[in-house]
Amino acid sequence: MKIVYAYQQFTDIAGTERILIDKMNYFAERDGYEVFLLTNQQGNHSVVFPLSDKIKRIDLDVCYWELYKKNIVCRIIKGWIKDRLYAKRLLSFVSEINPDIVITSTYFFYILSAIAKCPHPFVRIIESHIDKRYLFEGLCNTRKSVLKRINHYIQRQKLKRIISKYDLLVALNKEDTLDWSGFIKTKVLLNVVHLNPTGKISDQQSKRVIFVGRYVEQKGIPDLYKIWKIIFSKHHDWHIDLYGPGDIKDVLSSDEDFENYNFHIHQPEGDIFKCYLNSSILLHTSIFEPFGLVMPEAMSCGLPVVAFDCPSGPSEIITDGVDGFLIRNRDINHFAERVCLLIESRDLRIKIGQAAIRSSYRFSEGRIMPEWETLFNDLLSKTGK
Repeated sequence: MKIVYAYQQFTDIAGTERILIDKMNYFAERDGYEVFLLTNQQGNHSVVFPLSDKIKRIDLDVCYWELYKKNIVCRIIKGWIKDRLYAKRLLSFVSEINPDIVITSTYFFYILSAIAKCPHPFVRIIESHIDKRYLFEGLCNTRKSVLKRINHYIQRQKLKRIISKYDLLVALNKEDTLDWSGFIKTKVLLNVVHLNPTGKISDQQSKRVIFVGRYVEQKGIPDLYKIWKIIFSKHHDWHIDLYGPGDIKDVLSSDEDFENYNFHIHQPEGDIFKCYLNSSILLHTSIFEPFGLVMPEAMSCGLPVVAFDCPSGPSEIITDGVDGFLIRNRDINHFAERVCLLIESRDLRIKIGQAAIRSSYRFSEGRIMPEWETLFNDLLSKTGK
């Protein structure tokens, strides 16, 4: 079975990139699968996560980053030219290898479009790694210029038509599945997660809380900071460590003296499980989150997770009061209360942490990836391949 994963580039340390690479590695190491990684602006950059030597890498060399500093009219015209070039090179690649399945994500319109219009009879699958409501809201922002709003309105209509030409959209949660189901067949498949490989768990002695995520608006870091200041006012001896790529000044004022609140900011850590094991609680404050890899990762280390019940991933992962706490979305006072409850009871942290370990097994490779194999075989059987 020939499987192609089409994505713009794998240069960012982010959840989607990691998940896609994990899936590619899984299939590449199994008999009967030939896996292709198709990018278009990877260039000479190394792939950000380890990639199996058995995966065949192809870059179509169509670079969209060159358009970012252009004005809107120039971007539309030159973008159209690049779209045509990408479609042409995709067709040439597909004609050469004759794939059985081509998979992409909801991130890149030009990739979605080119795959949808390609005349070859392969199975087309979309993975939704951003909830539809937020994807479409990004194309509905009324604060943008008139030209941008007109362009985005056209893009929304095109996106609906293009996605309807795919065989299946795989979502990470039930809410997103329902949102997409109006114009494409959908299915929920949870992400496969790297679970704790160390054989150790947190001993719940550390007075440290952890947050893992990019320093971007989506992750709700201003609310995290407000929550922590409430917690710190009651528990001066506790600390929080943030690990993630980006500049914290993009989401928090540089005038704040974070260290005065034991609010410690770090860049990404290569061995994140070591950080989990040296912590006692994970906080998750995203505004929206289709899944949230860090939650089951931390749970597999015995950490209770406190998360906002944002759309739509946390409620698929956490059972409130059993293996963590789900907080009404953006209720920072209740969030702080739940964290303080855990801080004040090591026994409660241990009890919830043990349940979290058991719950995390749902996301293991052995549980999730056979479902993908079954899905591929079912889809191909319907095409007669």
